[in-house]
Amino acid sequence: MNSLTTGDLSTMFRRSSLVNQTKNNLETYSMEIASGLKADVSKSVNGNFTPLASMERTLRTLESYQRGIDDAVYFASSMQNVLGAVADHVDTAAAPLINSATYNSSATMQITSTETRATLDSVVNAFNTRAGGRAIFSGAATQTTPLQSSDVLMSEIQTAISGATTADDIITAIDAWFEPGTGSYDTVMYTGSASPKSGFVLNDYETANFDVTASSQGVRDTLKGLVLGALISEGALPGDLDEQAKLMQTAGERLYGASGEMQLLSAQVGAQEAKVEAASLRNTAEQYATERAKSEIVSADIYDSAAKLTQAETQLEMMYTITARLSNLKLSDYI
Repeated sequence: MNSLTTGDLSTMFRRSSLVNQTKNNLETYSMEIASGLKADVSKSVNGNFTPLASMERTLRTLESYQRGIDDAVYFASSMQNVLGAVADHVDTAAAPLINSATYNSSATMQITSTETRATLDSVVNAFNTRAGGRAIFSGAATQTTPLQSSDVLMSEIQTAISGATTADDIITAIDAWFEPGTGSYDTVMYTGSASPKSGFVLNDYETANFDVTASSQGVRDTLKGLVLGALISEGALPGDLDEQAKLMQTAGERLYGASGEMQLLSAQVGAQEAKVEAASLRNTAEQYATERAKSEIVSADIYDSAAKLTQAETQLEMMYTITARLSNLKLSDYI
């Protein structure tokens, strides 16, 4: 009867332990090669996960800021598109108004005034544009359309100028109607908020604020110029060509002035766009640096892992070979 000595058992357990350890190494290095990550991060940080947790928190925060930046870019782009379209409308409408006043022709002024009325429709609709479901020119009231329709505007203006018999009377009445704080524009036409929309958070210390609303002076003056130019088509100053020409001339001049104000509003938005872009670049740089530092901690050296995997495979094959040979040994071979 064969019996195992203590030395035999010790050798067997030691060999078994070595085989298991080698198998574990194979699994570890295979995992590192497949995932690109270290299997034992705790060893890399010496058991101190605080720096790694801080990096993870920074990356999550930067991702949150990037969402705000993307939202700001979209909002600003939508706002600039509207301002650009309105500026084009204003530039297109101004010259014909002045030219028609120069010709002093009833037919020409009627045609030009009718075209200006159509431009007024387009401009009001442009300022009522929404981006992502938000009214972009309503200030804090982003769920509220900022302007009443152009039909409501012209109806209110007709009431305001009733009884006016000269171009100066009409101009004075309309100036008063659009006057900030005291005119009817703020209570009848503009339905947005007097407070600006909350800013877009860009990082820990910067916010982008887009304060342009349909109550801004440039918007008022644009609508005012278009209203003046559209009144002839609405029957203002009938039969008085000189007064009609004066009204058209003033409308064209007001629109040229409003064009400059629209450019200022666009520049105001552009300054915030530049701020957003600069913040985005800084956040991207910080994200890259943080991800690289994190990678130094958690990423495995693929080439080193591959070399160790090959070594473990060779070691395991050698163990199995030795074991197979030992199991075939016979006492008779040595007698």
